[in-house]
Amino acid sequence: MEMPPAPDEPRRAPVARGREAAVRRPLLLMSAGGAVSKVFAAGREIAMAHAFGTGPVSDAYRASLSATLSPVHMLTTQVIQTCFIPLCARDLETQPRRAWALFQGLTILFLGLGLLLATALLLFAGPFVALLLPGFDPASRELTAAMLRVMALGIPAYIFTAQLGALGAAHRDFAIPTVRPAALNLGMLGAILIAALAGRPLWAAYGFTGTYGLLALWALFWLRRRGRLPRAWCLERPLLGALANSLWRPLRPLLLVTALGEANLLLERTIASLVGGGTVAAIDYARFVTETAHSLLILPLGLISLSAFAALDARRSAALADRLSGLILILFLPLSAFLLLNGREILALLFLRGHFDAGSLAASSRALLGLSAGLWAFSAAHFLRRVLNARMENGVVLRGEIAAVAANLTVNLLLYRQLGILALGLGFSAGALAALALYVRHLGLWRGAAARAARVLFLALLPYLLGAWALRAQADGLGGLALQALLALLYWGACLLGTPPLRALLRDRAAGEPR
Repeated sequence: MEMPPAPDEPRRAPVARGREAAVRRPLLLMSAGGAVSKVFAAGREIAMAHAFGTGPVSDAYRASLSATLSPVHMLTTQVIQTCFIPLCARDLETQPRRAWALFQGLTILFLGLGLLLATALLLFAGPFVALLLPGFDPASRELTAAMLRVMALGIPAYIFTAQLGALGAAHRDFAIPTVRPAALNLGMLGAILIAALAGRPLWAAYGFTGTYGLLALWALFWLRRRGRLPRAWCLERPLLGALANSLWRPLRPLLLVTALGEANLLLERTIASLVGGGTVAAIDYARFVTETAHSLLILPLGLISLSAFAALDARRSAALADRLSGLILILFLPLSAFLLLNGREILALLFLRGHFDAGSLAASSRALLGLSAGLWAFSAAHFLRRVLNARMENGVVLRGEIAAVAANLTVNLLLYRQLGILALGLGFSAGALAALALYVRHLGLWRGAAARAARVLFLALLPYLLGAWALRAQADGLGGLALQALLALLYWGACLLGTPPLRALLRDRAAGEPR
C-alpha cells in the first residue's frame, strides 16, 4: 500500500515538474544532435567495414584510438565533467568569481597535462603498443604505433574542447557537447574515405586530430560570442587552497574510478588481442549497435543530470531518479531482448559488404549476443552513476566501479579460452549488472516505481522471447527483421498500455506524486 502524499507535496510538485522540464529540453536537443552524430557514425563504421573489414588495419585503428582516449578520459570524464560541472554550476549562481577561477585553474592544469601526455605517447608509442597488445603481429603493432603518434597530437585540443563544453554545460548551454560527436564522426568518416581511396591507412588517424583542432577553435568562438568566458583573471592566490579542497574531496574516489574503468578497457583490448586477429574490430562493430540508443538518450541524460540533480535535495533527487530509471527500463529492456534475437541480421544489414565477410559477421554477432544481454543494465547504471556524481556520493560510485570491473574481468579471464569473443560481451553484461545492483540498493530504488516496472517487464520477457523465436523459424532476412520489429512494437506497446505500473510511469504518477 502506497503512502499518501505529504500535505505540502502539491505545492512542491510544480518545482519537480519544472526540474523535469529543465532536463527534457536540453535532452531533446542533445538527442537530436546525437541522432545526426549516429548517422555519421554509421557511415564511418560502414566505410571502415567495407574498406578494411575486421583485418589488421581496422584492429590497429581501433586499438590506437583506445590507447589515445583511455588516459585522456581520466581527465575529461571524471574531473572535467563529473566534478567541474556541478561545482561550477553551483558557484555561478552564488560566487561567479570563484567559478571563473576554477575554470581558469583547471584549464591551465589540464592543458599542461595534455601536452605531457601527448609528448609521452609520441616518444613511447612503440613500447606502449607492444605492452598493451601482445597478440598483435609485428606489422599490426607498427601500424598501431604510427596511428597512435598521429592521434596523440590531438590530445591538447581534445582536452580544451571538453573543458569548454563543461563550462557551457554549467551555464545550461549544451551546444558544444551536442555538436562535438557529430563533428568528430564526420571528420573521422572523411579521413577513413580518403585513406581508403588513397591506399594509405595511416591517414585515417588524422580524422581525430584534425577534427578536434577545429572543434577547439569553434568552441572558444561560441562561448566568447555568448559572454560565457571570464573577462578578467580571477585565479588569485587566496582562492587556490579553497578551490583545491572543494575539488579534491569529490575527486579522490573518482580518480580510482577512472583508473579502474580505463584499466578495464585496456585489459579488454589485451584479452581481445589474445583471442585472435579481428577480435578488437569485431567487438567494436557490435558495440556500435548497442551504443547507438545509449548514446542518443543515456549519455545526454547523464550529462544534464550532473547539473540538474545537483540542485535537488535527497528526497526529490531519489524520486526523480526512480521515475527516470523506470523509463530507462521501459525503453532498454525490450531493446536488449530485440538485439539478443536479431543482432546478426542487423549487423549483416549494416556491414556485410566489401572486406566485412561471413567470418567478420560471425565474430561480431557473437560479441553482440553478449553485449545485448546487459545493455539495459548498463544504461540504467550509467544514469544512476551520474545521479550519484551530482550528489557528490562518489564513494558509492567507486564501490560500483570496483564491482563492475571485478565481475567483468572474472568472466573474461575464466571464459575467453572457451567462449572466445562471446566472453568479452558477457563480461560487459556481468559488470553492468553488478554496478546496477549496488546503485539501486544504495538509493533505495529496489522498492520504488522502477522496481515495480522491472518486475512487470521481466515477467513479460519470456513470452516475448518465445514468440519472437518462433517467428524466426518462419521468416528471415530483411523481411524477417521487419516482422520482428513489428512484433516488438505491438507486444511491448500492449504491455505499456495494459499494466498499471508502466502506465503510471508514462503519466508521471510514480514516486509518490499527487494524482
